[in-house]
Amino acid sequence: MTLADLRVVAITDRRLMVAADLLGSADWVAIAAAFAAAVERAVAGCPAGSVVVQVREKDLDGGPLLHLVRAAQPFAPVIVNDRVDVALAADAYGVHLPERGLSVDTARAVAPGLVVGVSRHATATDTGADLVQLGPVWPTPSKPTVAPLGEAALAGAAGPALLVAVGGIDSPARAASAAAAGASAVAVIRAAWSGASLSAFVAAVSAGRARS
Repeated sequence: MTLADLRVVAITDRRLMVAADLLGSADWVAIAAAFAAAVERAVAGCPAGSVVVQVREKDLDGGPLLHLVRAAQPFAPVIVNDRVDVALAADAYGVHLPERGLSVDTARAVAPGLVVGVSRHATATDTGADLVQLGPVWPTPSKPTVAPLGEAALAGAAGPALLVAVGGIDSPARAASAAAAGASAVAVIRAAWSGASLSAFVAAVSAGRARS
C-alpha cells in the first residue's frame, strides 16, 4: 500500500476485541485468533490499503504482543505502537512513536524500512515522520482531562506528513468533518471494534477530503 490510500487507522484495544474470560485464560493462541477475527470484521468491505491497524497494547510483553501483531497482519497493514523491536520481528508495515517515545531519527536509524508515525497533542509540524496523529480533536473518554483542540487545529497542520485526526471520532459524520477540516485520515478505537465494518468511516473520510 501507499500512505495516499490510507483513510482510517484502527487502534486496537484487546479488551474491546476479545471476550474477558478468554483474555483471563492467558491462552495467547486462542486470544490471537479472537483478535484476528475482530480485525477481519473491522476491515471487511474496505478497499485495500484504506485501513491500517495500529496494535497498541502498552501493557503487554514482547511475546504476547508479537502474537497479536501477527494475527492482524493477514487482514491489514500493521503499525506497532512504540515497540520497534516487535515491528521488526513481525516485518510490520510501520511503528508509531508516542510523543515522549523514541525520536523519529532513532527509529529510522534502527528500522529504515518502516513507516514512522508519531503522536502530537498541540502542533504537528516539522516532525520528520511519515504520518502524524493530532488530537484529541473532540472530547474523548481516553483523555478526559485533556482539552480538545477542535477542528480548526487540523488546517494545514502536518506539513509534508500525512495528518491523522484522533480523539472523539466516534461516527462517520465526525470522520467526514475531520477530513473536510484538513485531515487525510482518522484514527478510531471504540468505533473500530463495535463489530461493524469500518467501510462507512472510510467512505466518510473520502467524502470529507473531497469537500476540503
